[in-house]
Amino acid sequence: MQKSLSERGAEWLLGLRYQDLPEDVRVATRCRVLDIIGLALAGATRDPGQAVHRAALKLGRGDDARILWYGERTAATLAGLVNGTMAHTLEFDDTHNETIVHVSVPLVTTALVLGDMLDTPGAELVTALAGAAELATRIGVIAPGRLNRYGFHPTAIVGAMSAAFLASRLCGLTVEQTRHALGIAGSKAAGLMECWTDGTWAKSLHPGLSAETGITAATLAHAGFTGPATVFEGRFGLMASHVQDPDYKLDFDRMLRNLGTEWESRNISFKPYPCGHVIHPFLDALFYLHQKEGLRAEQVERIVCPIADYMVPIVCEPVAEKLRPASDWQGRVSLQYSIAESLYHGKCDVHSYAAGSLRNPAILELAKRVSYTIDKSAPGRSQFKGRVIVDTKDGRRLERIEEHNWGSREKPMTPSDIDAKFRTNAGVVLGAERIEKIVGAVRGIEGQGSIRDLVALCIK
Repeated sequence: MQKSLSERGAEWLLGLRYQDLPEDVRVATRCRVLDIIGLALAGATRDPGQAVHRAALKLGRGDDARILWYGERTAATLAGLVNGTMAHTLEFDDTHNETIVHVSVPLVTTALVLGDMLDTPGAELVTALAGAAELATRIGVIAPGRLNRYGFHPTAIVGAMSAAFLASRLCGLTVEQTRHALGIAGSKAAGLMECWTDGTWAKSLHPGLSAETGITAATLAHAGFTGPATVFEGRFGLMASHVQDPDYKLDFDRMLRNLGTEWESRNISFKPYPCGHVIHPFLDALFYLHQKEGLRAEQVERIVCPIADYMVPIVCEPVAEKLRPASDWQGRVSLQYSIAESLYHGKCDVHSYAAGSLRNPAILELAKRVSYTIDKSAPGRSQFKGRVIVDTKDGRRLERIEEHNWGSREKPMTPSDIDAKFRTNAGVVLGAERIEKIVGAVRGIEGQGSIRDLVALCIK
């Protein structure tokens, strides 16, 4: 009998060695750890982060692992729930372009929780994280773009499954047990996007719920609980249930094709701005005009952004909602509003999308001057292109095209860029001395005998 996708993925992940990782994959993995820690620390100061922290303390007790920033010990599942939610609150975590899956936030938070609980060495954490991130991208490319179409958040689904892979490795499960863990996780892999309609917080929970699911599934499987082997490809499996389109051909071969020799995770983009990732190349173009051409908000007559058709329902429509976001999260997924606020302030960072900006009449008026057209020459899903055309009140036309978003494989953020981003985000709660200790600890993470020391640095 042919082995299932989950079993073959488990065999690869459990057999992966640190020396099998290409050097650039190791570097990227370290950067992901630092990035997510910074986002969790900043997210701890926001209302959703504080609410999930309060709730977790009521949901159960334990002493498995510590909650980042707050420091309380609790059950591993609850620590994963809180840490994953806090790190996603700002919409500032990396994304795999083709699938729009936020890969690192559920995985890094799962790894830090289990590393704290199990006293995991740094090199093992990096190996498991790199492997799980690779599998996450490959689960996503089975049906890129299709989960969104049916109202599911792909991060919630792919995150739960990849977190189960990761937790299984860190918890020392066998291949058979890992296969069961994936089957169990499939029953919890979901994430509805109805919160897009009113700007409520449910989406921020999805990575936290994914971490919780991965840890729960691995624990159940280790205890002898079973789950279906064909959770991905089966008749009632994850893809059949979530992509209910008989005319669409699911590409299961992509999940394992050239696994370990071609690293799809190299196509994960880091985020320089805390907003929907497809907006990023438009902000790159806008900031070019702001910095090089001296463009200012008060000069704008109108701004037109030619955009790929598949991006329109994500960041351009419904137009009324995008022009006047009801919450910071709705602002983060509005092309029109993001362009307006970013030009008005000349930046887009951890402090953006504040309540004062969301209700600023000048910004809202500027957003009305931002429109879009369909870019028929736009590339496929794996490439984010941005084009901004500005007509000024004095009759000038300014234009800039960015073929790739800053942070992508083609236009990467450097480790120094990630360090700078971390310093800004962590600086919301930490002083400079502690920040540099964390940066140094993550840079040398493979030499650490235990992840517990790193976690301790991330607590107030």
